[in-house]
Amino acid sequence: MEPMANENAELQDTGIPEAAATRLRGRKARKELNQETADALVRRLCHLLDAGDFFGRSALLPPQEKIGKLFLASAEDKDQSEFNCAVSPKVRQQVPLLFQAMAGVIDERTGLMIQSTAEINGEGFGRGLLYSGRVILVLKSLRAGFPFPFTSTEKTIRYGVECIEEGLAFLEKYNEMTSEHGLLSLEG
Repeated sequence: MEPMANENAELQDTGIPEAAATRLRGRKARKELNQETADALVRRLCHLLDAGDFFGRSALLPPQEKIGKLFLASAEDKDQSEFNCAVSPKVRQQVPLLFQAMAGVIDERTGLMIQSTAEINGEGFGRGLLYSGRVILVLKSLRAGFPFPFTSTEKTIRYGVECIEEGLAFLEKYNEMTSEHGLLSLEG
């Protein structure tokens, strides 16, 4: 019985050194954020927050402070939403605002009309979409509200910039694929 187990182990040897195997199992290395995209996201998010601040109470705040005061959830909000599995009102506010800001940045970069749709139910399940016409650029599923609610500006910006880069990369690939034969070549 034991020789058979050893033979299977030899057959399954992939030739990957031990260090490479442990590196593959670990977390992905975080790549450097595109600062221009991050600044555009912060600017767009601040414009959306200003639109909802009817009396202009936080109009004079710097962008990071404005995001912290009007957008980010407190630690108590996060603990409460994790405790009873119900989504706090702060999360219901964060999801559509962040997706609208991401759509605005992609819109600026490409010149295309990018639309966003984001919804989340009372238990934290939902979906966020960024699309242009019939082409879905970014589709994010929200399970138990994850990764929302954001409690730090850095995590918010990182998530937004990663989604924007994903959408821009998909749009570039889509344009490359349809440039030769047109849009109908990709339809089923």
